[in-house]
Amino acid sequence: MSQRSSEGVARLLRKAILDGRLQPGQPLRERALAEELGISRTPIREALFILQGEGLVGLTPNRGATVRTITATDIAEIYALRAVLESHAAATAADRITEADLAQLEDAYARLERIGVHGNAHEQADADLQLHATIAKAAGNQLLRTMIGQVHAFTVTYRSQYPYSAEQVRRANVQHRAIIDALRDHDAARAEELMREHVSWSRELALDHFTEGDPPAEPPQRRAAP
Repeated sequence: MSQRSSEGVARLLRKAILDGRLQPGQPLRERALAEELGISRTPIREALFILQGEGLVGLTPNRGATVRTITATDIAEIYALRAVLESHAAATAADRITEADLAQLEDAYARLERIGVHGNAHEQADADLQLHATIAKAAGNQLLRTMIGQVHAFTVTYRSQYPYSAEQVRRANVQHRAIIDALRDHDAARAEELMREHVSWSRELALDHFTEGDPPAEPPQRRAAP
């Protein structure tokens, strides 16, 4: 039943795009998709709008939807956006975090440790994004949480294509532990810095696993305040 909703359809199409089953330039016809999934065209149309917002689908008047080409630049930009949003969320959460939030973070971190190198790529990615989503929730800003959820939807599907090595798992857990400790200490500046560094490191791993030849664009440097 979850696949009959617009979010469910978007999840199916997103995965098919990122794992290559739907090729760049391939038409996404509402009627054909509705017949294949056995649902009405309305959730199909809504799902295509969701994916357009994520940059995975192009919508052209009178021509319909097609799969966009995903480039290394897209990967670099989505992680640059994550760095901005999630570092701000970490700083905000450091001021607002409750004991209940911290308990949820510890549970999420324990799950990451349990999965470690024994979990598959999807399990690793899901556990990682759960921890990040918990920090976004602790920030107490629903709009920020929604925006982070949108960029997570893209990255969790792409991240699920490759597992972390034992050393990468160890390093990620060290970084997560440091972020949680900064949140527990209500150190907003440190939590913000650590989160930005962690997402930047994750970006490099994502680009290392990208096979597209398009060179990544460096995210724009923030200008210093006058």
